[in-house]
Amino acid sequence: MTNHILIVDDSEDTRELFTATLEAEGFPVVAAKDASEGLEILRTRDDIGLMLLDINMPGMNGMEMLEKMQKEKIGTDVSVMLVSAHKNVASLPVPENVVDTLRKPFFYPELIFKIKHRTSLSPWPQP
Repeated sequence: MTNHILIVDDSEDTRELFTATLEAEGFPVVAAKDASEGLEILRTRDDIGLMLLDINMPGMNGMEMLEKMQKEKIGTDVSVMLVSAHKNVASLPVPENVVDTLRKPFFYPELIFKIKHRTSLSPWPQP
């Protein structure tokens, strides 16, 4: 089942906040500290349904990661939400699997709303 959310962000604080927020909503989360680690996760796991991808990262940035995913044909069925402080993040040229953008700073209820209404993911059933 492709219900895990992959967070790819070089900021440990951001990864921890995303993880805590999403897990509190019932979403299973996997996190990567950079694009290279994110690519490796996509190569080895088939349960990723959504990736929250930071655009501005050292080394390989988020846009370069998307290009590499297309070139290697990995994670092309994973929905992607771009996360950035860039003013015009919504106007960037992106592959078809980019379903939305989220501009930093943002409110976490906005993130949850976008995940629930712009993707096919749903939280794990609550006991």
